[in-house]
Amino acid sequence: MNYEEFASKYKDKIYKTTCTYIPDREPKKHYEMVRDYVDRKGKYGRAMLTVLWNALYGGGIEEAILPASAMQTSEDWILMHDDWEDKAELRRGKPSAYILYGEDLAINAGDALHMIDWKIAKDAMDNLNKIKPGVGDNFFRKFYEMLLTTAEGQYLDMTLTKRKTITDFTQEDYFKSIHEKTAYYSVYGPMQFGAITADADSKQVERIREYGENLGNAFQIKDDILDVTSDEKTMGKSVRNDIKEGVKTIILWHFVQNASKSDLQKAEEIYAKKRGDKTTEEINFIADKFKQYGSVDYAEQTARKMAEDALEKFNEIEKDKENDYKEAAMDVILKQVKRSK
Repeated sequence: MNYEEFASKYKDKIYKTTCTYIPDREPKKHYEMVRDYVDRKGKYGRAMLTVLWNALYGGGIEEAILPASAMQTSEDWILMHDDWEDKAELRRGKPSAYILYGEDLAINAGDALHMIDWKIAKDAMDNLNKIKPGVGDNFFRKFYEMLLTTAEGQYLDMTLTKRKTITDFTQEDYFKSIHEKTAYYSVYGPMQFGAITADADSKQVERIREYGENLGNAFQIKDDILDVTSDEKTMGKSVRNDIKEGVKTIILWHFVQNASKSDLQKAEEIYAKKRGDKTTEEINFIADKFKQYGSVDYAEQTARKMAEDALEKFNEIEKDKENDYKEAAMDVILKQVKRSK
């Protein structure tokens, strides 16, 4: 069974579970906003990792649906806030919530979905504790820890972005930021959720990080690459947003190390401008230089190596897993760097 076949079995069930938690009451318009990103249905990558790793570790998949719903709902409310913070104009093929509804109402809707998310997480905890005492508590602690770390990662990302010059950051700064914001939240945290809901030993849960962190880093690097090289129709969200916002990526770091003095100076001038003051010509200039200096290729090679290392470590750590779900789990890793959106 490949990953897509596995995901197709559970995505709609997770969505319908989430919908049962969104109140059907006044003010109706408010709750339409609250469920907007829920109804747009993302890729459900984090939710699927939760369900898949539950199955990989021999759990009852039904027990993972509520935790997966909590995971997916957290993505939806975080994105409602992130899109406003990053001034991203497109999400899942439609205008971002803050553009549709105004900043104040969109942020309030995101807050409401955040509150709903904790209700889902609480019910998931109670349900797991009924099956086996303590399992739900372990899930809830992990959920809290992961979301708190994600907020720390957003802080690191935003403060890196606010640094005045493009030469004032290191690869270490970049990897610290993407671990906190992406690798944990998007990849190995959801994997650990799944193992926890299957009542895996705490040492087994911790070892998932040994391959999940590299895969998570590869995921973010690929995101950075697609932001430069893809288009909005394919991605369903804003592209070249990192250049517009001045985000410090591994692509930019490589460019800074290799650019000519004149290209570096021009890039400095462009990055110093506010988002709205950057012209399309300037944004395209940066994207073209990223390709010219091999910075996109460098990022591709880095991501590929990390994904390969993740697969090797996965095979070592999960060598005893011989159930039907191992193929789907390996498929997730193999497809990571090949993704086009």
